[in-house]
Amino acid sequence: MSTAIIRRVGMALLAGLLVAGGAEAARQDHADQRAASQAGATRVPASAKWWQDERVKADLHLTPDQCARINDVFEGFVANMSDVARDIRQREDKLSHLISADDVTEAQLLKEVDQLETQRSTLAKARTLMLFRMRRVLSPDQRSRLVEIQKAREQERRSGRAPEHGPIQ
Repeated sequence: MSTAIIRRVGMALLAGLLVAGGAEAARQDHADQRAASQAGATRVPASAKWWQDERVKADLHLTPDQCARINDVFEGFVANMSDVARDIRQREDKLSHLISADDVTEAQLLKEVDQLETQRSTLAKARTLMLFRMRRVLSPDQRSRLVEIQKAREQERRSGRAPEHGPIQ
């Protein structure tokens, strides 16, 4: 696997983006993520914060308190997982070098893969918990409407149309 592919996967997990916010925005976000990743920073694109999108807020009838609580959950995730994300990037780089090296044994390679996958699992579990906590802030009706928005965004993304709302996690 190339380092660029591995980085994109890691950043996608961290960002939690399921739907791109339009072709140009997606290209810009990817370029920004790559630059942040190379600098060793954990950068979350503003488009990942669906609860701050005015249309989504209106459609879901989000209160300022709900937005603040969801944002607190998100910021806590980013703060707690930034070291894990940085470790994943470093392990991805190391794995790429090991794969290319001539003097590496399968055991050494598999050990690094195990360590990388453990960190990825940690990040995925934390992301799942973050999404669970965000959704618990919403009422049952808001959760149902959010699912509808997510489905519509996915259909728009697959058809190549620009989405009506910002990305939904």
